[in-house]
Amino acid sequence: MEFTAETMEKLVELLQPPEPDVLQGDDLKESNVEITSTRDKIPEAADDSKNVPRNIEEFEEQQDKEAEEMSLVGGGVMNRKTPVYTMNYQQSVTAEDVFLQIGHKTPSSASCEILVVRIKMPGDKKENVDLAVDCTSVTVNSSQYHLKLPLPHEINPDTSKAEWDTPKETLVLGLKLSREFDFVNF
Repeated sequence: MEFTAETMEKLVELLQPPEPDVLQGDDLKESNVEITSTRDKIPEAADDSKNVPRNIEEFEEQQDKEAEEMSLVGGGVMNRKTPVYTMNYQQSVTAEDVFLQIGHKTPSSASCEILVVRIKMPGDKKENVDLAVDCTSVTVNSSQYHLKLPLPHEINPDTSKAEWDTPKETLVLGLKLSREFDFVNF
């Protein structure tokens, strides 16, 4: 086969993709919508000179004030306080695990079965506490406190336990962890 200039031009025409159907400005319908862009415009800086601390003491005061304001209101629910809480992991160990070290458990949190949450609620009673537990969060409501706590791991609410420690005025939750690879660890 002979490649002449004419055959090459025809080959180029065949290999080019077809031109898409493009609507021109005259083909578009009219609308009353104005299209604008703020991409190149720089927003004006707000005057935050009153909120900027001038030294470390003012900065620390501002941080303390913000932390106190956040702790006074429990998520904006009727000005109730957010209670102080702690989270600890707990695991069941046997003599095999401790003395003989032939068990499959490790000291890491991967081998823990229970997430223990202690919520201190001074001034409240067991009767005033409303507790809601689902797979990913715990919600505690009382006349003085409100806490919506997302959990670090999914739990099984059906096998979890809750107790009220009267002398310490603390709600103790034993939440059974439900993790995907528990069959490997237990």
